[in-house]
Amino acid sequence: MTIYRDLALLGGGKTASPPGILWTSGGRPLLAFDDTTDETIIRSWRMPDEYTTGLRFKVQYSMASATTNNVAIRAEIMAASSADGIVTDSFGAINVSADQAVPASAGNMAEITITPTNLDSLAGGDYIAVVIGRENGTSGTNAAGDMYWWSLTALWD
Repeated sequence: MTIYRDLALLGGGKTASPPGILWTSGGRPLLAFDDTTDETIIRSWRMPDEYTTGLRFKVQYSMASATTNNVAIRAEIMAASSADGIVTDSFGAINVSADQAVPASAGNMAEITITPTNLDSLAGGDYIAVVIGRENGTSGTNAAGDMYWWSLTALWD
């Protein structure tokens, strides 16, 4: 059975380089991730006791203008058990998704998934903090312009 948790785009903490916040004409928020700066957001929660494996994140996105080339997303994870120090941040190595071709029409929605392999010893009942955003440092992630994030979901088995 897969369990999921929708993560609020505008909730959570502030990273050193956050994305821009935009609003549709109807008032729905979206995050605009730049194509050259590694902008990120941070989300945290308590993992359910039943968690054992299979953490992944899904982002529904569209592109502001790009209709060719690729995008990828990145995630850094910090896990802390009840006896661990938590005041100082200690995120694991950056995880990067596979490159994905952007939709052929600007504004069309697509979905990209990242399955982190570096989970910082995450276990059921742990506090988890995730720094997540668009990856711009790997070759092939070269679609021009903003990547608009519409939703972010964490899933696990």
